Amino acid sequence: MNLTIEFNKPEIAGSFEWQLCQEINVRNESNEVIAKAEIELITINKHRDALGSYSLLAEEHTDWEIPLNLYFKGQNLTKDLCEGLGIIPDSKKAKTHILIEAISVLPEFRKQAVGQFLLKEIAKHHAKAQSLTVLSIPMHQFVDPDECEDESNKAYYQAADLQTIKTTTAELANFFTHSGFIEFEVDEALLAEPLPYQIFVASPQSMLKE
Repeated sequence: MNLTIEFNKPEIAGSFEWQLCQEINVRNESNEVIAKAEIELITINKHRDALGSYSLLAEEHTDWEIPLNLYFKGQNLTKDLCEGLGIIPDSKKAKTHILIEAISVLPEFRKQAVGQFLLKEIAKHHAKAQSLTVLSIPMHQFVDPDECEDESNKAYYQAADLQTIKTTTAELANFFTHSGFIEFEVDEALLAEPLPYQIFVASPQSMLKE
């Protein structure tokens, strides 16, 4: 199967120029979108570290709350995570971090390495990013196709038939760990209530490692 990757132009996600969103599509030989990812990128520097960035994002209803508060130090991931993902921390240069908000493959194209292809292409395209985070939860629990404003996205997610062909949390965990991610175990004592998702973190290096 010949696949092509399409990166839409990043757009400012909220109130800050250092917070961007981007849609990525995988197309087959018939030019049909058969897989899709939606990501958010933030750039952190030493003058606006992780907690400083979070304080600015706090009113943006962002999903960055847990990552920025739990496993960042300055503009880098914590030392342990950096070591686990083959990252060299840098206290001087700004660092870009990616949150994968959604990733999916149409049912008839699953188990054909399309999802792995999509993740690897994201890692290649954003090779200078320091980290990629996934707050892993089955898509049928948070995507309603009828609420998509973009008609092409609505048609795609309707074709994905999320409510009928459901992915389990175990299948997602297996997919991400086999794609270069490591699970970040959260100390529940730090939480007001249990998280509804699992957290997986990777670097472009860990994702592209053979």
